[in-house]
Amino acid sequence: MDREELELERWRAALMSELGSPEVGVSTRALLAMTFDDPDRERVETVLLNCLSPEADPQIRALAVTCMGHVGRIHKAVSADVVRRLEELLDDAVLGGVAEDALGDIGDFAGGSLK
Repeated sequence: MDREELELERWRAALMSELGSPEVGVSTRALLAMTFDDPDRERVETVLLNCLSPEADPQIRALAVTCMGHVGRIHKAVSADVVRRLEELLDDAVLGGVAEDALGDIGDFAGGSLK
């Protein structure tokens, strides 16, 4: 592993630690940093999907849904798992509107590019 890869892994580990913080502000900043700056789309999608667990803070869940739309915009692609999960959330009283917005972003920026 070269120096750049090692630094990326350290950065990821720090963000994952922050994501587990009891302080929502710390967790949301970590989630946004990962979404915007991690070059590995699949890794980011996995983290975002894991943030949708019922045990997660409601603000983290909502931000994870929003970030799924950002992933589509940034990477011009998303996985079928992300789309399927967002579609499942459309009828959710709390996350339905956010999921609709994320699907709109994915449609606008990723088109039909599912990976």
